[in-house]
Amino acid sequence: MSSEFRSPSFLDARPFRRLSWKEDCGRVVLLRPKLGEGRLGRRIASYFDNPYYRIRLDDIGTLVWKLCDGQTRLSDIVKRMRCDFGNQAEPVEERLHEFIQRMYKARVIQF
Repeated sequence: MSSEFRSPSFLDARPFRRLSWKEDCGRVVLLRPKLGEGRLGRRIASYFDNPYYRIRLDDIGTLVWKLCDGQTRLSDIVKRMRCDFGNQAEPVEERLHEFIQRMYKARVIQF
């Protein structure tokens, strides 16, 4: 396992959500504004029937998303993933790192 995933700076990070979301059949659906988050984009999008892109997460993504509350450390999320999903989530640290990295690059979460 790479030392990157065990580094204190990564595992001590506390991500928080930037997007609105809802739950559908027990899974999280992220609501990303089609025309951006600015005032003008929101105003123009309000004229559309559906002003959001919907990003549907799987069970593991749903768990991680709900725990990205700005209070929970990634090390605690790793423990919870192992507890809830067991071997299905392995390799946990690498999966979480990739998921968090993608969400951060997409400006869906912040630290």
